Amino acid sequence: MKGRKLVTGFVVIMLLVGATPMAALAQGASDPRPVLLDQETTHIADITVDGQQYSVYRHENIFSWASGIDIYTNSERVTSESTAEAVLTELAQRRAAQDLGTEDIDPLRTTSQNVSTAASNVSSTATSINETLVYMERMKTVRENGTTVYNASVQAAPQITDFNETAHEALPELRSFDNDSTAYRSNATTLIGLLEQRENGTDIDPQRLYAQYVATLEAKNDVSDHLGYEGIDEQLSGMAGTSEAIAMNVSSVPERGNETAQHFWRVHNESTVTANQTAALALSDYEFDDVQDRAESLEEGWMDDWNSRQNPASTVYQSIAAIVVVIGVVGGYVTWRRR
Repeated sequence: MKGRKLVTGFVVIMLLVGATPMAALAQGASDPRPVLLDQETTHIADITVDGQQYSVYRHENIFSWASGIDIYTNSERVTSESTAEAVLTELAQRRAAQDLGTEDIDPLRTTSQNVSTAASNVSSTATSINETLVYMERMKTVRENGTTVYNASVQAAPQITDFNETAHEALPELRSFDNDSTAYRSNATTLIGLLEQRENGTDIDPQRLYAQYVATLEAKNDVSDHLGYEGIDEQLSGMAGTSEAIAMNVSSVPERGNETAQHFWRVHNESTVTANQTAALALSDYEFDDVQDRAESLEEGWMDDWNSRQNPASTVYQSIAAIVVVIGVVGGYVTWRRR
């Protein structure tokens, strides 16, 4: 009898605790829907992803294994793992971006200046290459000693054919690098300005800071895509070697040989400098590592919390049932011992 009363009392207490409403819930895009024995609900954030607004809440249950994160949109609970991951990844990145500080300003400024210098040299090299192509095209109509200067030059330096092909392929890439570098310098400068304003006490909108951080990171990655294996540094290095060979051989052509050689020497010299400079940019050394690591850590933890909250009501009732069974067994044993 006492065992039954003990079980009944425990169940009543648990139900009363679970039925106790939370005094104040932060209201977001969608209201949270607590389950039995939820003790506290915290509104983490409202966030818009791909035009859809979501509300993220954390529920603390009396059973820790029934606690976790819920996401709501349009008054519905999000049950899609891919949607939850997209929302929590975006939210984690925004939270992590708030960790950007004064220690990030100098690296940003340094990479911006290095990219600016490299882009200037890339632009100059592209001009030299283009002018050489234009010059060689014009030499197809200039005749000396019974043949065109172009044909005489190719006969003296067969590498001119390879140069023409490589140059036409490289020029769009060089111009694209220049454009992407301009975008990176612009975004990095804006991000630096926001960080300096915040450090000086100005209230900066977190969403604005996050958006600028993302734009800067994307612009930096666009610049990085031009570098490395088969990047412009390797293209320019190869072009420097070809131009040197052409310049050394083409000077033997009568009348125009020295003039032609000067064009290729200029391409050789500028390509050599620019190849070394772009290869040394090492933008991968500044990947916002701390911010990215924190974002990944937050996202991983939140996804674990979201997964643990997928069947909270079932988890709670199973836990209660298990406790009731245990108490019933203990109560029965105590009753049996007292007989």
